[in-house]
Amino acid sequence: MANAPNLDTADFVVVGGGIMGCWTALHLARAGKTVCVIEKAEIAHNGSGRNRGNVRVQLRETVERDLINRSLVLWQNFEESARSTVEYRVTGNLLVSYDETLTADFQIEVDRHRAIGLDAHVVQGEALRELVPQISPDIVAGFLTTQDGHVNGQLATWEAARQAKLAGVRFLRGTVAQTIEYDGEKITAVQTSAGRIATKGVLVAAAGDSARLLEPLGVKTPISLALHQILVTEKLPFVTGPYLRCASPRISFCQTASGTLLLGLGPASDIAPDAPQRVEPSKIEAISTETIRLVPALKDAHIVRSWSGLFDLTPDGRAMIGPADHIAGLWVATGFNGHGMAIAPAVTESLAQSILGQAPSVGLDAFAPTRFDKPRVLEASDEPVSRIGHLGNLVAPPIQ
Repeated sequence: MANAPNLDTADFVVVGGGIMGCWTALHLARAGKTVCVIEKAEIAHNGSGRNRGNVRVQLRETVERDLINRSLVLWQNFEESARSTVEYRVTGNLLVSYDETLTADFQIEVDRHRAIGLDAHVVQGEALRELVPQISPDIVAGFLTTQDGHVNGQLATWEAARQAKLAGVRFLRGTVAQTIEYDGEKITAVQTSAGRIATKGVLVAAAGDSARLLEPLGVKTPISLALHQILVTEKLPFVTGPYLRCASPRISFCQTASGTLLLGLGPASDIAPDAPQRVEPSKIEAISTETIRLVPALKDAHIVRSWSGLFDLTPDGRAMIGPADHIAGLWVATGFNGHGMAIAPAVTESLAQSILGQAPSVGLDAFAPTRFDKPRVLEASDEPVSRIGHLGNLVAPPIQ
């Protein structure tokens, strides 16, 4: 076949050209493995290029805390090693409210975050308006954490792919992974639209498309999809330093390094895998209305483009990361619930270490794909301690 790849054997095949696939491939290649990445479209075409790059510390679930802490260090290192900037900056995260009664909940979370070593504050009055000078006078208080960051997800994924290519990774773009072959006990090959690649190891990091490949192999993959919609403004003078979120309604935005605002309104809505993805006019109107309510001075800001994207969701809100125990050489990194970009540096480092038989920098047992083979047991740490504690979940219900 004319487009068949020259490479018909690899130590490891990665399915998915997002941040997880590209960065894991980079680690494996630097460890001396021959690696091939299969991407059905283009690098960062889906989730990794359609997010707002919020590297959030605030209201992070307990099991992700070590991952985000490690990622803060690795994001800074990555920014410094990149050929050009990936726009990683420490910006902070500010959750605000029109409802005065939530101030007590903000204080609960400030105390909880400080107890685990984070810099957190309730901000009101002048302190609030120093952070967002033109915020609505109807906003009564905010909950600020200062160590959160922001990155350009598209630039970061492209940079990970660039470094991976330099390390010897082969990328097959516009190529569909059709089936994963195994002999009953171990991986043997990946059949693609461009030919068959013999291999002893496969990482499925294909977000919402992962179930198509994993379910036939007996890996339970209870992933559902949710649609989020983003509006992008023209470049503007300073609006906000921190990533700005409102507790209710859940309008949020960040100001990028170039000065544009990335606007969104949660929660994301359920969508069928084969449904069209588009930005709905009613959503554009709702985002615009709530943005102007939050920062009235933005009423004259121009929207220059928009996009929609998908979150791949699991029932317990935690990603599936690790080996499929019943087939040697089969690994999974999917179902990131919209958290993937933030924790990608630590996930890919620890995942690659595990694949190589090394002790991971951050343990991944809480994310084992096999956990869905048994009934879920709720832990005390799963329960929010305040009315805003659940707002780390991007599809969480409104505040009651």
